[in-house]
Formats: sequence, C-alpha cells, structure tokens
Amino acid sequence: MSSYSTMKRSLEVEVISAEGLKVDRKPLKKKTYSVVSIDDKHSWKSNLDDLGGSCPVWKDKFDIEMPINGSVRFISVEVRYRTSNGAEKLVGHAKIPVTDFMGGFAPQGHLNFLSYRLRDDYGDKCGIINVSIMVKPDGNNDYKSLPLPSSSYAACSSQAAAATNNQMWRQRTSMASTAGYGGGRVVTGVPVWCAYQRPS
Repeated sequence: MSSYSTMKRSLEVEVISAEGLKVDRKPLKKKTYSVVSIDDKHSWKSNLDDLGGSCPVWKDKFDIEMPINGSVRFISVEVRYRTSNGAEKLVGHAKIPVTDFMGGFAPQGHLNFLSYRLRDDYGDKCGIINVSIMVKPDGNNDYKSLPLPSSSYAACSSQAAAATNNQMWRQRTSMASTAGYGGGRVVTGVPVWCAYQRPS
C-alpha cells in the first residue's frame, strides 16, 4: 500500500517532567529544557523551566509525524540547561524504543505514560525523564485492541504518577536494558504503561 497513512504515524509526545537531575553527580540548580528528536533533521524543543532545579516540569506537547518504514527505531530525549553566560549544555539523554509504544500491547489511541533513566556522556545516571506518547488513530478501524497483561499497578517515579491525576498504571514486565549506549549502548529504562484511552 502506498497511502501516506501506511508510511507514517502521527504521534502526540508530551515531555512531562524530569527528576533527580545531576551534573557532575551534584543536584542541578540551573534552568532546563528538553529536546525530542527522531533523527538528525527533526527535533522539537520544550519551553525553559523558569523555576530551575533538579525536578523541572515542562508539560509540553509535540505533534510528530514518524516514518514506519524501519528508518526510525528510537525517539531520543535530551535534557539541557543554560549556564549563567547563556551557553547550553547537556544534562543527560535517553532513547525510547518505538516498540515501547507501537504494536503489541499498545493499540492506536492509547496514552502511554513512560519513565526512563537519563545518562550523561560518560554513561553515569543523572536523573529520570517522564513522558507520554500516543499513536493517533489513522482512521483505519480494522485493528484489534489487545488486552493489557495482568500486573501490579505502580509508577516508575513520583512525578510521573502525580502527572496522571490518579490514572491506573501498569508496570511493564521487561527489565531495563543498559546495553548499547554511546559506544554501542542503548539505555531504554523501564517504561510504565497507563491503561487509558482517549475518547474519539
């Protein structure tokens, strides 16, 4: 099939917050912002958190058209801060596998709340990033919604739990992957699933 909808999927990505941000293993006190990207040419930047500190809240949403031809395997999220002289520096980043929110137990229209461990350029842990991702329905209703697996309800992080306004959380059973970051390692963290579907 050659229709546009079969080549791309529309995503709603919200960068909600971060917590426990550290630079050089010390709590961050600077103002921060986040950057979402699917490749080197397409990126989206959040507003600056004016309060500053190690637990910023952004709640910025981005509408993203993502190719589904296999060229995009991860969504990258970076957290950056500004120094007193205006320079911008990296706090940490994480990569979100496309398989965490597409296919399997993530049917179109479901809002997935996910939390990931951030790591700096040296591979050290430097905080947690909380996001939500929804694959918007493409108008094709012939897909079937698969049941969510039975599991205990829990949030990966305190801010992520508060951001859902007491929605139900399901913790994914797969463990965190820390293989492949930087020199071949990819840190995917432990995603959290929310059993919630927006009304059409």
